Amino acid sequence: MQHTRTRTETVTVTETAHVTCDRCHREMVPNDLDCEHQERIAIRFRAGYSSVFGDGNLVEADLCQHCVKEVLGPWLRVTEDDPFEPAHRLDGKPKGAWQENQLPGREAGLGEPGRSDWPGADG
Repeated sequence: MQHTRTRTETVTVTETAHVTCDRCHREMVPNDLDCEHQERIAIRFRAGYSSVFGDGNLVEADLCQHCVKEVLGPWLRVTEDDPFEPAHRLDGKPKGAWQENQLPGREAGLGEPGRSDWPGADG
């Protein structure tokens, strides 16, 4: 026979209250009506060998859409598209962006990037 009991637990949840643009210090609040939070750009990567950022250093930045446009605008390619029936689909998979020191699979002996035994490979 299974005997059960009910107990109450207090759970602490950490969630993002807001993100601050590292350039202009704009606060971007999740679920805010201005939609700034969902339009932000978060950069986070591990610098590779001989990188201008230093070998193996972690590089991070949070930028609002306004700063991205102001700083990168001349080099961004913006294509008009219907978000509900897009002609240009994003498949979400990086193309040629694998760096050996950025992925844990290499250290675990899971093979070389691009091979079928590499994490995320289509097989």
